[in-house]
Amino acid sequence: MTAAPVVPVDLVPALAAHRLILEGRPNGQRLSMRGVTLTGTDLERQRLSLAMLAGADLSHARLARSFLDGADLFGANLTGADLTEATMIGADLRGATLAKARLRGTNLERADLRPGQLVVWLSTRQVSRSQSAVLAGADLSRAKLVEADLSLADLTGANLRGANFHNTMLFAANLNGADLSGANFGRARLKGALLNNCRIEGADFRGADLRQAKLRNTDLSAALLDGAQISDESSRDRREPLSAVLKELLTLHREWIATNGAAGARLDQSKAALHGTSLAGFDLSGACFSEADLTLADLADAKLCLAQFDGARLGRAQLTGADLSGANLAGAVLDLAHMAGAKLGPMALLTPEGRPAGRDWPVDLRGASLRGADLRGADLRGVRLEGTTFEGANLAGADLRGADVRQANFTDASLTGVLRDHG
Repeated sequence: MTAAPVVPVDLVPALAAHRLILEGRPNGQRLSMRGVTLTGTDLERQRLSLAMLAGADLSHARLARSFLDGADLFGANLTGADLTEATMIGADLRGATLAKARLRGTNLERADLRPGQLVVWLSTRQVSRSQSAVLAGADLSRAKLVEADLSLADLTGANLRGANFHNTMLFAANLNGADLSGANFGRARLKGALLNNCRIEGADFRGADLRQAKLRNTDLSAALLDGAQISDESSRDRREPLSAVLKELLTLHREWIATNGAAGARLDQSKAALHGTSLAGFDLSGACFSEADLTLADLADAKLCLAQFDGARLGRAQLTGADLSGANLAGAVLDLAHMAGAKLGPMALLTPEGRPAGRDWPVDLRGASLRGADLRGADLRGVRLEGTTFEGANLAGADLRGADVRQANFTDASLTGVLRDHG
């Protein structure tokens, strides 16, 4: 006989009252624990359908084979949670974080995983911000997501082997580096999705909408595509293929990231000649490109968090939409680089257990040259700018709050709509 799960004492009566509601019996009360901290709580096999858990911290909680149908998990933190074979049909998971969660065989049919509009405190005032659902590195093998909505969701590096995404909305979702082997994307709507560097053997895209999807280094010949809509720009990549040696190094780096450095090897391309190389969409977080030649390289949509580019040459490089949070770009040459929408804000540091460490690591642009660079809408919050030059750069709509702009040269730069501190 399986032992009953252990839960906090004060949660036991609340679960009992909620069970009465689900059974239609008198004296019941719907479980309402919005914003509570339930980190690591054992809720395995519990009946939590229709529970109100918006904003709750359920990181590393045990929820395997639990019932969460129709539950309100708006903005909830489920990082590293075990949701193996749970049922979450129609659950509200807008803006929720499920990074590295275990969702093997989980039923998420018709679940809502769109961005959520979250209210947060900045200094002494409340602001509203949109936050996408995060499933980066999650294990969704054999999960059911039929007719779910994952618009703009982050599924980078996720295990989606054998998952069912039939008729699912994945508009502009980020699936870079994910394993899609044997997954069913029949009639799925993937317009504008990022599918770079994916494993795709045996995946079913019949009748799917893949218009404007990014498919760099993803071999569609290994998938079923009858009736799929694929625009020319989705499948075309005119750049030279990566060398076998670099491909192997990238594989080792991906393993290094996935295991927190326990396996694989960090990518070190210091002083390497990478002129015109396409690394678009790759997760290169923590990689070293110190003094490398990346002139005209394509790093669009790449994840470059905490990467080292000090002294590197990135003139006319393609960095549109790249995530450079916390990166070191001191002394780098980024003249005429394409960086619209790039993230160059601070990186929130985490403990080895994946919890917030309480401090941020800013991007270092000291002494860097960004003459004529396109930085429209870029996130440059708190960036270090001592001796940085933005001569003739386009920073329209960029966010420079927290940065000491007096330390940089903005001669002839376009600063229309720039966000910066008062005073």
